[in-house]
Amino acid sequence: MPPTVDHVVVLALENRSFDHMLGFAPHSDPAFDGLLGDGPHTNPPWRGGGPPIPATPDAKPVLPVDPDHSHDAVMQQLQLKGLGSARRPTMQGFLASYEEKGRALAPPSFEGLLGPLANWWARRQAAANPIPDRGREIMRCQPPGTVEALTTLALQFGVCSKWFSSVPGETWPNRNFMHAATSDGTVDNHVGFYYDRTIFDQLEDGHRTWRIYYDDTPQVWAFRELWRPERLANWFPFPDFARHVEQGELPHYSFIEPNHRPPVHLPWTPGSGPEHSNNQHPGNNLIPNADYDTYNGPGGDFEWGEQLIATVYETLRSNPAIFERTLLLITYDEHGGCYDHVAPPMDARSPGDPVDRGWLRSLVDLLLRRKAKAFDFTLLGPRVPAVIVSPTSRPAPSPPTRGTTPASRPPCGRCSPPRPGG
Repeated sequence: MPPTVDHVVVLALENRSFDHMLGFAPHSDPAFDGLLGDGPHTNPPWRGGGPPIPATPDAKPVLPVDPDHSHDAVMQQLQLKGLGSARRPTMQGFLASYEEKGRALAPPSFEGLLGPLANWWARRQAAANPIPDRGREIMRCQPPGTVEALTTLALQFGVCSKWFSSVPGETWPNRNFMHAATSDGTVDNHVGFYYDRTIFDQLEDGHRTWRIYYDDTPQVWAFRELWRPERLANWFPFPDFARHVEQGELPHYSFIEPNHRPPVHLPWTPGSGPEHSNNQHPGNNLIPNADYDTYNGPGGDFEWGEQLIATVYETLRSNPAIFERTLLLITYDEHGGCYDHVAPPMDARSPGDPVDRGWLRSLVDLLLRRKAKAFDFTLLGPRVPAVIVSPTSRPAPSPPTRGTTPASRPPCGRCSPPRPGG
Protein backbone atom coordinates (compact mmCIF):
# COMPACT_ATOMS: atom_id res chain seq x y z
CA MET A 1 0.00 0.00 0.00
CA PRO A 2 1.41 3.44 -0.91
CA PRO A 3 1.74 5.83 2.01
CA THR A 4 -1.08 8.26 2.71
CA VAL A 5 -0.48 11.90 1.74
CA ASP A 6 -1.09 13.92 4.91
CA HIS A 7 0.81 17.07 3.93
CA VAL A 8 0.69 19.14 0.74
CA VAL A 9 3.41 21.77 0.27
CA VAL A 10 3.19 24.27 -2.62
CA LEU A 11 6.20 26.36 -3.67
CA ALA A 12 5.18 28.89 -6.33
CA LEU A 13 7.95 30.82 -8.10
CA GLU A 14 7.49 33.45 -10.82
CA ASN A 15 7.33 34.02 -14.52
CA ARG A 16 9.04 31.14 -16.30
CA SER A 17 7.54 28.90 -18.97
CA PHE A 18 7.82 25.12 -19.18
CA ASP A 19 10.02 25.15 -22.30
CA HIS A 20 12.21 27.93 -20.90
CA MET A 21 13.04 25.85 -17.80
CA LEU A 22 12.50 22.18 -18.72
CA GLY A 23 12.18 22.10 -22.50
CA PHE A 24 15.63 20.55 -22.97
CA ALA A 25 15.51 18.19 -19.96
CA PRO A 26 16.59 14.69 -21.12
CA HIS A 27 13.31 13.03 -20.15
CA SER A 28 12.78 9.64 -21.74
CA ASP A 29 9.01 9.36 -21.40
CA PRO A 30 7.29 10.03 -24.76
CA ALA A 31 4.54 11.88 -22.88
CA PHE A 32 7.07 14.53 -21.85
CA ASP A 33 6.36 17.25 -24.41
CA GLY A 34 9.63 19.14 -24.46
CA LEU A 35 11.86 20.50 -27.20
CA LEU A 36 13.99 17.41 -27.86
CA GLY A 37 11.30 15.54 -29.77
CA ASP A 38 9.36 16.64 -32.82
CA GLY A 39 10.21 20.02 -34.25
CA PRO A 40 11.41 22.38 -35.36
CA HIS A 41 10.21 24.78 -32.67
CA THR A 42 10.63 28.28 -34.04
CA ASN A 43 9.27 31.82 -34.19
CA PRO A 44 9.48 34.09 -37.23
CA PRO A 45 12.01 36.93 -37.11
CA TRP A 46 10.65 40.34 -36.28
CA ARG A 47 8.92 41.90 -39.29
CA GLY A 48 10.09 39.06 -41.53
CA GLY A 49 13.28 38.88 -43.49
CA GLY A 50 15.33 35.81 -42.74
CA PRO A 51 14.84 32.24 -41.58
CA PRO A 52 12.77 31.26 -38.53
CA ILE A 53 14.53 31.51 -35.17
CA PRO A 54 14.72 28.15 -33.33
CA ALA A 55 14.49 27.49 -29.61
CA THR A 56 17.97 26.66 -28.30
CA PRO A 57 19.38 25.45 -24.94
CA ASP A 58 21.75 28.36 -24.31
CA ALA A 59 19.84 30.87 -22.17
CA LYS A 60 21.66 32.87 -19.52
CA PRO A 61 20.27 33.41 -16.03
CA VAL A 62 20.01 37.12 -16.86
CA LEU A 63 18.26 39.15 -19.58
CA PRO A 64 18.66 42.68 -20.98
CA VAL A 65 14.87 43.26 -21.11
CA ASP A 66 12.07 42.05 -18.83
CA PRO A 67 9.64 40.24 -21.17
CA ASP A 68 6.20 41.79 -21.49
CA HIS A 69 3.60 39.60 -19.75
CA SER A 70 0.58 41.89 -19.68
CA HIS A 71 -2.60 40.29 -20.99
CA ASP A 72 -2.43 42.05 -24.34
CA ALA A 73 1.22 41.06 -24.76
CA VAL A 74 0.47 37.42 -23.94
CA MET A 75 -2.30 37.38 -26.52
CA GLN A 76 0.27 38.68 -29.03
CA GLN A 77 2.65 35.88 -27.99
CA LEU A 78 -0.06 33.22 -28.38
CA GLN A 79 -1.03 34.72 -31.78
CA LEU A 80 -4.44 33.15 -32.34
CA LYS A 81 -5.34 32.21 -35.92
CA GLY A 82 -8.48 30.89 -37.53
CA LEU A 83 -12.17 31.61 -37.27
CA GLY A 84 -14.89 30.52 -34.89
CA SER A 85 -14.41 27.11 -33.29
CA ALA A 86 -11.24 26.57 -35.36
CA ARG A 87 -9.46 29.53 -33.77
CA ARG A 88 -6.30 28.35 -31.97
CA PRO A 89 -3.05 29.76 -30.56
CA THR A 90 -0.06 29.34 -32.88
CA MET A 91 2.62 30.32 -30.30
CA GLN A 92 4.35 32.40 -32.97
CA GLY A 93 4.45 35.84 -31.37
CA PHE A 94 7.03 35.52 -28.57
CA LEU A 95 9.98 36.90 -30.52
CA ALA A 96 8.00 39.85 -31.89
CA SER A 97 6.65 40.71 -28.43
CA TYR A 98 10.12 40.68 -26.89
CA GLU A 99 11.66 42.71 -29.70
CA GLU A 100 8.94 45.34 -29.48
CA LYS A 101 9.32 45.60 -25.72
CA GLY A 102 13.04 46.30 -26.18
CA ARG A 103 12.39 48.87 -28.90
CA ALA A 104 9.77 50.66 -26.80
CA LEU A 105 7.12 49.82 -29.41
CA ALA A 106 4.71 48.04 -27.08
CA PRO A 107 1.25 49.68 -27.07
CA PRO A 108 0.18 51.91 -24.16
CA SER A 109 -0.25 49.83 -21.02
CA PHE A 110 -2.45 51.95 -18.74
CA GLU A 111 -5.86 53.53 -18.56
CA GLY A 112 -7.83 55.40 -15.91
CA LEU A 113 -7.59 59.04 -14.90
CA LEU A 114 -3.80 58.87 -14.60
CA GLY A 115 -3.40 56.52 -17.58
CA PRO A 116 -2.27 59.14 -20.13
CA LEU A 117 0.39 60.43 -17.75
CA ALA A 118 1.63 56.91 -16.93
CA ASN A 119 1.79 56.00 -20.64
CA TRP A 120 3.70 59.18 -21.46
CA TRP A 121 6.22 58.48 -18.70
CA ALA A 122 6.64 54.81 -19.71
CA ARG A 123 7.21 55.71 -23.37
CA ARG A 124 9.65 58.45 -22.39
CA GLN A 125 11.70 56.12 -20.20
CA ALA A 126 11.76 53.33 -22.78
CA ALA A 127 12.58 55.63 -25.69
CA ALA A 128 15.51 57.08 -23.77
CA ASN A 129 17.24 53.71 -23.73
CA PRO A 130 15.92 51.41 -26.48
CA ILE A 131 17.31 47.91 -26.67
CA PRO A 132 16.86 46.68 -30.27
CA ASP A 133 17.77 43.38 -31.92
CA ARG A 134 17.26 41.21 -28.84
CA GLY A 135 14.13 39.37 -29.94
CA ARG A 136 15.90 36.03 -30.40
CA GLU A 137 16.92 36.01 -26.72
CA ILE A 138 13.40 34.96 -25.74
CA MET A 139 13.83 31.78 -27.82
CA ARG A 140 16.83 30.74 -25.73
CA CYS A 141 15.91 28.20 -23.05
CA GLN A 142 17.81 27.11 -19.98
CA PRO A 143 20.26 24.22 -20.41
CA PRO A 144 19.61 21.48 -17.83
CA GLY A 145 22.86 22.27 -16.06
CA THR A 146 21.67 25.77 -15.21
CA VAL A 147 18.50 24.48 -13.55
CA GLU A 148 19.97 21.40 -11.91
CA ALA A 149 17.65 21.26 -8.92
CA LEU A 150 14.45 21.63 -10.93
CA THR A 151 15.62 19.27 -13.69
CA THR A 152 16.84 16.59 -11.27
CA LEU A 153 13.55 16.58 -9.37
CA ALA A 154 11.61 16.50 -12.65
CA LEU A 155 13.54 13.38 -13.69
CA GLN A 156 13.54 11.63 -10.33
CA PHE A 157 9.91 12.27 -9.47
CA GLY A 158 6.84 13.36 -11.44
CA VAL A 159 6.51 16.26 -13.86
CA CYS A 160 3.34 17.63 -15.45
CA SER A 161 3.86 18.59 -19.08
CA LYS A 162 0.31 19.92 -19.55
CA TRP A 163 0.17 22.34 -16.60
CA PHE A 164 -1.04 25.67 -17.95
CA SER A 165 -1.23 28.95 -16.10
CA SER A 166 -4.81 29.94 -15.30
CA VAL A 167 -4.86 33.27 -17.14
CA PRO A 168 -2.96 34.60 -20.18
CA GLY A 169 -1.79 37.55 -18.13
CA GLU A 170 0.25 38.78 -15.20
CA THR A 171 1.20 37.50 -11.76
CA TRP A 172 -1.64 38.67 -9.51
CA PRO A 173 -4.54 37.08 -11.42
CA ASN A 174 -2.63 33.81 -11.70
CA ARG A 175 -1.68 33.75 -8.02
CA ASN A 176 -5.25 34.63 -7.12
CA PHE A 177 -6.38 31.56 -9.06
CA MET A 178 -3.98 29.47 -6.97
CA HIS A 179 -5.68 30.61 -3.79
CA ALA A 180 -9.27 31.32 -4.83
CA ALA A 181 -9.91 29.52 -8.16
CA THR A 182 -10.70 32.92 -9.68
CA SER A 183 -8.87 36.09 -10.64
CA ASP A 184 -11.86 38.18 -9.63
CA GLY A 185 -12.43 39.15 -13.25
CA THR A 186 -8.91 40.50 -13.83
CA VAL A 187 -6.21 39.52 -16.34
CA ASP A 188 -3.50 41.92 -15.17
CA ASN A 189 -2.18 43.13 -11.82
CA HIS A 190 -4.77 45.20 -9.99
CA VAL A 191 -3.38 46.44 -6.70
CA GLY A 192 -5.79 46.29 -3.79
CA PHE A 193 -7.54 43.83 -1.52
CA TYR A 194 -9.44 40.73 -2.62
CA TYR A 195 -12.43 39.25 -0.83
CA ASP A 196 -12.93 35.94 -2.67
CA ARG A 197 -13.31 32.69 -0.81
CA THR A 198 -9.96 30.87 -0.74
CA ILE A 199 -8.52 27.40 -0.29
CA PHE A 200 -7.73 28.40 3.28
CA ASP A 201 -11.45 28.81 3.97
CA GLN A 202 -12.10 25.40 2.44
CA LEU A 203 -9.44 23.81 4.60
CA GLU A 204 -10.90 25.31 7.76
CA ASP A 205 -14.37 24.09 6.78
CA GLY A 206 -12.92 20.59 6.49
CA HIS A 207 -11.12 20.89 9.85
CA ARG A 208 -7.72 20.84 8.16
CA THR A 209 -4.71 22.95 9.13
CA TRP A 210 -2.78 25.41 6.95
CA ARG A 211 0.19 27.74 7.13
CA ILE A 212 1.81 30.33 4.89
CA TYR A 213 5.61 30.63 4.92
CA TYR A 214 6.90 33.89 3.47
CA ASP A 215 10.07 35.92 2.94
CA ASP A 216 9.46 39.67 2.87
CA THR A 217 6.12 41.17 1.75
CA PRO A 218 3.99 38.31 0.30
CA GLN A 219 1.48 38.73 -2.53
CA VAL A 220 -1.07 36.55 -0.71
CA TRP A 221 -1.55 39.49 1.65
CA ALA A 222 -3.95 40.76 -1.04
CA PHE A 223 -6.62 38.52 0.55
CA ARG A 224 -7.58 40.69 3.48
CA GLU A 225 -9.66 38.00 5.21
CA LEU A 226 -6.41 36.11 5.87
CA TRP A 227 -5.45 38.97 8.20
CA ARG A 228 -8.16 38.17 10.73
CA PRO A 229 -6.65 37.99 14.24
CA GLU A 230 -7.46 34.31 14.68
CA ARG A 231 -5.54 33.53 11.48
CA LEU A 232 -2.36 35.43 12.24
CA ALA A 233 -0.96 32.36 13.99
CA ASN A 234 -0.85 30.64 10.57
CA TRP A 235 1.75 33.04 9.14
CA PHE A 236 5.44 32.20 9.57
CA PRO A 237 8.76 33.51 8.24
CA PHE A 238 10.27 30.97 5.84
CA PRO A 239 13.04 29.75 8.21
CA ASP A 240 10.31 28.36 10.50
CA PHE A 241 9.46 25.83 7.78
CA ALA A 242 12.61 23.84 8.58
CA ARG A 243 11.85 23.95 12.29
CA HIS A 244 8.31 22.69 11.77
CA VAL A 245 9.50 19.85 9.54
CA GLU A 246 12.17 18.85 12.06
CA GLN A 247 9.61 18.81 14.87
CA GLY A 248 7.06 16.91 12.80
CA GLU A 249 4.58 19.80 13.01
CA LEU A 250 3.82 20.36 9.34
CA PRO A 251 0.16 21.31 8.69
CA HIS A 252 -2.06 19.64 6.14
CA TYR A 253 -1.41 22.44 3.63
CA SER A 254 1.63 24.73 3.39
CA PHE A 255 2.05 27.53 0.88
CA ILE A 256 5.60 28.87 0.44
CA GLU A 257 5.95 32.34 -1.03
CA PRO A 258 9.45 33.29 -2.19
CA ASN A 259 11.06 36.70 -1.84
CA HIS A 260 9.65 38.77 -4.73
CA ARG A 261 11.84 41.84 -4.23
CA PRO A 262 8.61 43.69 -3.41
CA PRO A 263 8.21 47.37 -4.20
CA VAL A 264 6.88 47.85 -0.66
CA HIS A 265 9.35 46.50 1.90
CA LEU A 266 7.74 46.81 5.31
CA PRO A 267 9.90 46.73 8.45
CA TRP A 268 7.66 44.19 10.17
CA THR A 269 7.86 41.64 7.34
CA PRO A 270 10.77 39.40 8.34
CA GLY A 271 13.01 38.09 5.64
CA SER A 272 16.24 38.57 3.78
CA GLY A 273 15.14 41.88 2.27
CA PRO A 274 14.20 42.87 -1.28
CA GLU A 275 17.84 42.89 -2.40
CA HIS A 276 17.94 39.10 -1.94
CA SER A 277 14.93 37.98 -3.97
CA ASN A 278 14.73 34.32 -5.01
CA ASN A 279 11.54 34.02 -7.07
CA GLN A 280 13.40 33.83 -10.44
CA HIS A 281 11.31 36.63 -11.99
CA PRO A 282 13.13 37.82 -15.16
CA GLY A 283 12.74 41.40 -13.95
CA ASN A 284 14.86 40.55 -10.92
CA ASN A 285 17.61 39.23 -13.20
CA LEU A 286 18.32 42.14 -15.55
CA ILE A 287 21.71 43.53 -16.54
CA PRO A 288 22.69 46.42 -18.84
CA ASN A 289 22.40 45.58 -22.52
CA ALA A 290 26.05 46.49 -23.10
CA ASP A 291 27.14 43.80 -20.62
CA TYR A 292 24.81 41.03 -21.76
CA ASP A 293 26.84 39.38 -24.54
CA THR A 294 29.94 38.93 -22.38
CA TYR A 295 28.13 38.10 -19.13
CA ASN A 296 29.28 34.83 -17.62
CA GLY A 297 28.74 35.50 -13.94
CA PRO A 298 26.55 34.07 -11.19
CA GLY A 299 22.81 33.95 -11.50
CA GLY A 300 21.89 36.11 -8.49
CA ASP A 301 18.13 35.87 -7.94
CA PHE A 302 17.90 33.03 -10.47
CA GLU A 303 20.58 31.06 -8.63
CA TRP A 304 18.94 31.74 -5.27
CA GLY A 305 15.66 30.42 -6.67
CA GLU A 306 17.38 27.16 -7.55
CA GLN A 307 18.76 27.08 -4.03
CA LEU A 308 15.27 27.66 -2.61
CA ILE A 309 13.91 24.66 -4.54
CA ALA A 310 16.72 22.47 -3.25
CA THR A 311 16.34 23.78 0.30
CA VAL A 312 12.61 22.97 0.46
CA TYR A 313 13.22 19.46 -0.92
CA GLU A 314 16.16 18.68 1.35
CA THR A 315 14.31 20.06 4.36
CA LEU A 316 11.46 17.62 3.76
CA ARG A 317 13.87 14.73 3.20
CA SER A 318 15.61 15.48 6.47
CA ASN A 319 12.60 14.01 8.30
CA PRO A 320 11.73 10.70 6.58
CA ALA A 321 8.56 10.30 8.62
CA ILE A 322 7.29 13.60 7.21
CA PHE A 323 8.65 13.14 3.69
CA GLU A 324 6.98 9.79 3.09
CA ARG A 325 3.58 11.38 3.77
CA THR A 326 4.16 14.65 1.89
CA LEU A 327 3.41 15.82 -1.64
CA LEU A 328 5.53 18.80 -2.72
CA LEU A 329 4.38 20.79 -5.75
CA ILE A 330 6.99 23.10 -7.31
CA THR A 331 5.45 25.39 -9.90
CA TYR A 332 5.43 28.91 -11.35
CA ASP A 333 2.54 31.35 -11.35
CA GLU A 334 2.80 32.30 -15.05
CA HIS A 335 5.18 32.13 -18.00
CA GLY A 336 6.38 35.74 -17.81
CA GLY A 337 6.65 36.17 -21.57
CA CYS A 338 9.13 33.27 -21.98
CA TYR A 339 8.77 30.98 -25.00
CA ASP A 340 6.70 27.80 -24.97
CA HIS A 341 5.63 25.73 -27.97
CA VAL A 342 2.46 24.02 -26.67
CA ALA A 343 -0.80 25.85 -27.31
CA PRO A 344 -3.04 26.21 -24.24
CA PRO A 345 -6.57 24.82 -24.48
CA MET A 346 -9.50 27.07 -25.30
CA ASP A 347 -12.29 25.22 -23.51
CA ALA A 348 -11.78 26.49 -19.98
CA ARG A 349 -14.82 27.70 -18.08
CA SER A 350 -15.29 31.21 -16.77
CA PRO A 351 -14.81 31.44 -12.99
CA GLY A 352 -17.93 33.59 -12.71
CA ASP A 353 -18.56 37.19 -11.84
CA PRO A 354 -16.19 39.07 -9.53
CA VAL A 355 -17.19 39.69 -5.96
CA ASP A 356 -17.26 43.09 -4.28
CA ARG A 357 -13.87 44.70 -4.91
CA GLY A 358 -13.92 47.05 -1.96
CA TRP A 359 -13.47 50.82 -2.02
CA LEU A 360 -9.66 50.82 -2.10
CA ARG A 361 -9.31 48.64 -5.17
CA SER A 362 -12.14 50.48 -6.92
CA LEU A 363 -10.36 53.77 -6.23
CA VAL A 364 -7.02 52.45 -7.53
CA ASP A 365 -8.72 51.12 -10.67
CA LEU A 366 -10.38 54.48 -11.23
CA LEU A 367 -7.04 56.28 -11.06
CA LEU A 368 -4.74 53.79 -12.80
CA ARG A 369 -5.15 50.28 -14.12
CA ARG A 370 -3.70 48.05 -16.78
CA LYS A 371 -5.27 48.42 -20.21
CA ALA A 372 -6.51 45.08 -21.53
CA LYS A 373 -8.91 43.91 -24.20
CA ALA A 374 -12.10 42.15 -23.15
CA PHE A 375 -11.53 38.50 -22.19
CA ASP A 376 -14.02 35.69 -21.59
CA PHE A 377 -11.71 33.39 -19.56
CA THR A 378 -12.14 30.41 -21.89
CA LEU A 379 -8.44 30.40 -22.86
CA LEU A 380 -5.75 29.30 -20.41
CA GLY A 381 -2.30 30.86 -20.26
CA PRO A 382 0.97 29.27 -21.49
CA ARG A 383 2.51 26.25 -19.80
CA VAL A 384 4.59 26.53 -16.67
CA PRO A 385 6.76 23.93 -14.92
CA ALA A 386 4.98 21.75 -12.36
CA VAL A 387 7.03 19.10 -10.57
CA ILE A 388 5.39 16.65 -8.15
CA VAL A 389 7.84 15.45 -5.50
CA SER A 390 6.50 12.56 -3.46
CA PRO A 391 7.37 8.94 -2.73
CA THR A 392 4.07 8.15 -4.46
CA SER A 393 5.13 9.74 -7.77
CA ARG A 394 6.93 7.69 -10.39
CA PRO A 395 10.32 8.81 -11.77
CA ALA A 396 11.17 9.01 -15.43
CA PRO A 397 12.07 5.66 -17.01
CA SER A 398 15.77 5.46 -17.70
CA PRO A 399 16.96 5.20 -21.29
CA PRO A 400 18.41 1.70 -21.87
CA THR A 401 21.62 3.15 -23.31
CA ARG A 402 22.48 4.83 -20.04
CA GLY A 403 22.19 1.75 -17.87
CA THR A 404 21.18 3.76 -14.80
CA THR A 405 18.13 4.02 -12.64
CA PRO A 406 16.75 7.23 -11.17
CA ALA A 407 17.88 6.22 -7.68
CA SER A 408 21.45 5.64 -8.88
CA ARG A 409 21.82 8.85 -10.81
CA PRO A 410 24.34 11.14 -9.17
CA PRO A 411 22.78 14.02 -7.24
CA CYS A 412 22.79 17.45 -8.83
CA GLY A 413 24.95 18.89 -6.07
CA ARG A 414 21.88 20.50 -4.53
CA CYS A 415 19.36 17.66 -4.39
CA SER A 416 20.15 14.19 -3.09
CA PRO A 417 18.66 11.23 -4.98
CA PRO A 418 15.57 9.64 -3.42
CA ARG A 419 16.19 6.81 -1.01
CA PRO A 420 14.94 3.34 -2.04
CA GLY A 421 11.31 3.08 -1.08
CA GLY A 422 11.01 6.86 -0.69
